[in-house]
Amino acid sequence: MPESEASSPVPEPTESTSPVAPPAVDAAESAPPPPLADEPPPIVPESPKRPEPQPFIFHGDTWEYFRIWIVNTLLTLLTLGIFAAWAKVRKRRYLRGNTELMGHRFDYRADPRGILAGNLIVVVLFLAYAIFGEVYPMVRFGAIGLGLVLLPWVVARSLAFNAHNTSYRGMRFYCRQTYGWTAMTYLGQFLFVILTLGVFYPAWIRNRRQFVIGSHRLGNAYFNFQGRAGPFYTAYLVGGSLVLGAMIAGGTFMSLSMAARGAKVATFTDLLPFFAVYGGMLYLAKHYIYARLFNYVWNHTQLDAHRFHADLPVGGWVRLQMTNLGAIIATAGLLYPWAQVRSARFALSRLHFLPAGPIERIERLGRETGSAFGETAAEFAGIDLGL
Repeated sequence: MPESEASSPVPEPTESTSPVAPPAVDAAESAPPPPLADEPPPIVPESPKRPEPQPFIFHGDTWEYFRIWIVNTLLTLLTLGIFAAWAKVRKRRYLRGNTELMGHRFDYRADPRGILAGNLIVVVLFLAYAIFGEVYPMVRFGAIGLGLVLLPWVVARSLAFNAHNTSYRGMRFYCRQTYGWTAMTYLGQFLFVILTLGVFYPAWIRNRRQFVIGSHRLGNAYFNFQGRAGPFYTAYLVGGSLVLGAMIAGGTFMSLSMAARGAKVATFTDLLPFFAVYGGMLYLAKHYIYARLFNYVWNHTQLDAHRFHADLPVGGWVRLQMTNLGAIIATAGLLYPWAQVRSARFALSRLHFLPAGPIERIERLGRETGSAFGETAAEFAGIDLGL
């Protein structure tokens, strides 16, 4: 080895000399290994999607319904009432057939001949009561007693008839109640209304509504109503106060008018303002009660787990009916079809169906037809049996 190489000193590290840095580690190498190709991704449970509220839609047209109404009216008059059965079916078929829910429309399938038979029976019984009752008063009391005995059957069969002839999605409605329970609701509780001097009346109306709704089903799905009596008392208390106030105001005005003329016996001129004020307020109170109870009853009605929601504005409904009344009076009744279509469209626009699941789970059932005579007798007596 040359001397110059052997004698060359080996450099020693000094403070200024930096230590050798460790080799850099790649970020890809430090990351956790990717999942295997055959490993499934984690499953995130999805929250169940709640069905959207479904609106009721009314497709009726004023001119179409006017043509049906005017033909029904003229033919009923020309046939001395015989065509009334066909008129009733045509009217209900049009109104229900133009009501849509979830893309399907309702239908009314009653046979007019059955209703005609019921009409004839009711007319014969009524004429027999009116004619023979004038000559033989005991016949009148006997007819009243017979009517009370038949009332539970009339109500029950009327509900069954209307339900059976109304369908939705090809499924008929069904209604059935025992005559004993019907008699308890419509006769026993009405007797209690008399004994309490009318105090029990709003509760009786509530119980009748529960009876009618709870008696119905659509296929194998049951309707149910669980409302309280308190809102019924409130609605009737306000409505009754309006009518009482109108009676006091009308009576005061009539008394002042008679006193100004020095008259002791009221004339037609004196009575006209009284009945105008009283009748107008009675009409207003009726529709006020209807709107209040429309919302409450539907909001507490269920079809199995499915529910309903109604938000009919009380003030808007009352104003609508007052303008309807003015239009009907001003046109001597010709705008009655317009008022009916207008009312149906407005009320149904504020009613929604809240499904709890697929409506297709409701299955069809075949049931009995009911009685056209029962339906006719109930309507003739002025009993409101509609759902």
